[in-house]
Amino acid sequence: MLGIRQVQPFTNHNHVSNKNLPPKAKGKKGLVDIISAGTRQVWNRKVPGTQMEKLKGIIQDKYGVKFENYWDFHEWSIKNYPQFWQEVWNFYGVVCSKPFSQPARRKGKEIIDIEWFPGARLNYAENILRYRDDRVALICVDEDGNEEKVTFAQMFEEVKLFAAAFKKIGLRKGDRLACYMSNRKEAIFAMLAAASMGAMFGGPLPFYGAKAVAAIMDIMQPKFLITVDRFQFNKDELDLLERLPEIVNANKSIEKVIIIPSRADSKLKDISVVRNSIFLDEFLEGGYQPDGSVPDLIFEQFPFDYPVFINFTSGTTGLPKGLVHSAGTFLALLRDFGLHCNLDRDSVTLAMQPVGWNLWNLYVGNLMLGTSLLLYDGLPAFLSKHAFWDILDKYKVTFAFIVTSIIDTFEKEDIVPAPGCNLDHLKMIAIGASPVKLQNVDFILHKVNPNIFVGCLYGATEVIGVFSGFDYNSPVYSSEIQCPALGVDLRTFDDEGNSIVGTPGELVLATPTPSLPICVWNDEHGTKMHETYLSKFPAKGVWAQSDEAWIDPKTKGIIIIGRSDNTIKQHGERFVSEEIYWAIHDIEEIADSICVAQSNGAGDGRAVLFVKMKNGHVFDQEMLTKIEETILRELTIFYIPKVILPVKDIPYNLNGKRMESVVKKIINTNTLPEVNNIRNPDCLREYYNIPQLQNF
Repeated sequence: MLGIRQVQPFTNHNHVSNKNLPPKAKGKKGLVDIISAGTRQVWNRKVPGTQMEKLKGIIQDKYGVKFENYWDFHEWSIKNYPQFWQEVWNFYGVVCSKPFSQPARRKGKEIIDIEWFPGARLNYAENILRYRDDRVALICVDEDGNEEKVTFAQMFEEVKLFAAAFKKIGLRKGDRLACYMSNRKEAIFAMLAAASMGAMFGGPLPFYGAKAVAAIMDIMQPKFLITVDRFQFNKDELDLLERLPEIVNANKSIEKVIIIPSRADSKLKDISVVRNSIFLDEFLEGGYQPDGSVPDLIFEQFPFDYPVFINFTSGTTGLPKGLVHSAGTFLALLRDFGLHCNLDRDSVTLAMQPVGWNLWNLYVGNLMLGTSLLLYDGLPAFLSKHAFWDILDKYKVTFAFIVTSIIDTFEKEDIVPAPGCNLDHLKMIAIGASPVKLQNVDFILHKVNPNIFVGCLYGATEVIGVFSGFDYNSPVYSSEIQCPALGVDLRTFDDEGNSIVGTPGELVLATPTPSLPICVWNDEHGTKMHETYLSKFPAKGVWAQSDEAWIDPKTKGIIIIGRSDNTIKQHGERFVSEEIYWAIHDIEEIADSICVAQSNGAGDGRAVLFVKMKNGHVFDQEMLTKIEETILRELTIFYIPKVILPVKDIPYNLNGKRMESVVKKIINTNTLPEVNNIRNPDCLREYYNIPQLQNF
C-alpha cells in the first residue's frame, strides 16, 4: 500500500476563501468576463481567390442568392444543408461509379437518422488517390534523423502492392485491419489498401501498453494487425515488439501480424515469439505475381455510408467506444481543408498525430486536395529550443495544428523561432484539443510571426472533420472560435433546451452532417450512441458533445469553457477548471496546474487546485497567497480553491489533455484507478492518500 504523502501544514487551508464570505463578491464573474475583457481583433484582411469565395460565387449564381459575408453563407449552408453538401460534392468532383438520386434523405427524427447521397456508389481510397503524378505526397521525417519523400505516383503503387498482399493472405470486405504503430507512411498505405476492398481500419495509439491494446483488439476483433518494431518519441525509445506476444495471445481473431522493421538490424530480431508474425518485406512479396508484376488496384464500389474507420475514444475512465465512420467522410475534409483552410497542391500540412487520434484521419483527407503531408514520426517540439519551428521552416509548412498544452509549454519555456527562421510559407496555425487562452494567440503573433492566421479549432473523436471553421476574409478575435464550419449549426442550450447567446450553455449540433459517426461498434440497438450523444435534449433532436460554451453576441465567435460534465460547485457557485487555469496562467513561477472538484457525499463540494512549480521555485506561504490573490482579482472570492497543493507533475492523456476526471476520481475515492490513456502514469501516486483531502 502506498504511504501517506506529507505536505506542508499551511496548505491545508487558505487565508482568503475560508474566512467569512461577503454576500456579494466584487470583481469579474468568471471565464467569460476574462475573455470578454481581453478579446480583441487579431485578423481583418482580405485574401482574394480562395476556394470558399469561388464556391460562394457558384452558389449565388445557381440559387439566385446574395451573401454579404460569411455569416450569410453559413446560414444558407445550414438551412439548405442537402444542397450545400451537393455543391461541395460537385465543386471538388467526387469520384463515383453511380450518381446519387438526392443529396440527403431523412429516415427518422434524430440528427443521425439520415441517408447521405442515396444511390451513389464510390470508394474512399479511390477519391483519396485521385492524384497520381510525380509531385510529393508524403515527406517522412523522424527523430532518428531519417528523411524520405514519396510522390503521389509512388504512393499509388505502394497501395496497389499492399492491397495485393492483403488479398493474398485473405483480407476481405467487412474484415477489420488493426494498426498499432507510430506516424509512418505504411499506416496510410495499409489503410487505403483496406478501404479499396471494403475492409475496416483502426487501432490504438502506439503509446498504449499491451493490456490496453489487447482490450481495444478484443472490441475490434481484427483479422490482421500491422505494426512497427519500435520508435522514438520525445527522445524516449518505445519498444512495441516486446508488447506484441501479450497482445496477440489475448486476441485469437488475429491471423497474421505484419511487423515493420524500423532499422536494418531489426531484421535480425527473433519474432517467432509473436504468433503468426511476418516482416513487412516478406508480406509484400506475396503481392507479386509470378512474372513480377502487381495486380491492378481494384476500387470496390460502396454506398456513401459504407463503414471504413473505427476510431476509439480515449477510454479514460472505462472501456473505449469504437465510433464507426463512413466512406463519405472525406466530403467534410474537403470543406475543412479546402474551403476553410484554402489548402491546395502548393500546400504542406504538418501531420504529427499517429493512428489512434482522429486527427490522423483528418490529415489523410489532405491528399485528395493534392496537398503534401509532412509525416513527423515523434515529437519535434522539445528536441531543441528551436527544432519545432526549424522543421516547419525547412519543409515549407503551410498549415499546422498545435495542441493547446504544447503552446502553453512553448510560452513558458520561450520556445520560439531562431533568428533567420521567418516561416514565410506558414499561412495558418490552428490551436485546439483544450480551451485556447488569450495568451496562446498572443504568443504566436508576438513571438512567432505577426502575419499568420491564428484560429481556434474545435473537433472531437466523434467526427471526421471538425465543428469549427475559418474564413480568411472575416475578422478573427483572439481565443474565440471564429465561426462554425459551413453546414454545421452550432448552438448553446440552457438546461431546458432553449437556444441562448451571451450566456454559457451546453454546446449542441442542430443540423445533420456527414462527418458524424454512423454507429458505435458493437452497439446493436444504438443504445450507447443515444445515451451518450442524443439523450440530453431528446425533444430537440440535437447532438450534444458534453461541452459548455459561450457565444459572443457581438462577434458571434465561440468560446469553449470546458466539459459540461466536469463542473465544480463551491460556495453555491458553479464553474469549470478552465476558469482557474485562465486566472493563474500568467503566474510566472507556475509551470502547470490541475483543478478538480471534491465532494463530501452530503451535497457539499469544494475546488482542489494542484500546482506544479517551475524549476528553481518553491511552493510556500507567499506563493499560496499570490495564487489566491490572483484568483480573487481575476474572478471572485467564491472561486478560490479551498485546498491548494503542490505536485511534481500533472497527468495528461496521450492527446495532450489534462486528466481532470482521473484526479477527481482519486481524491474522491482515495483509490488509484487503472488508466491506459496516460502519458505519465507514475504521477497519479501524488494524488493518493493526501491527509488534507480526507478530512472533508
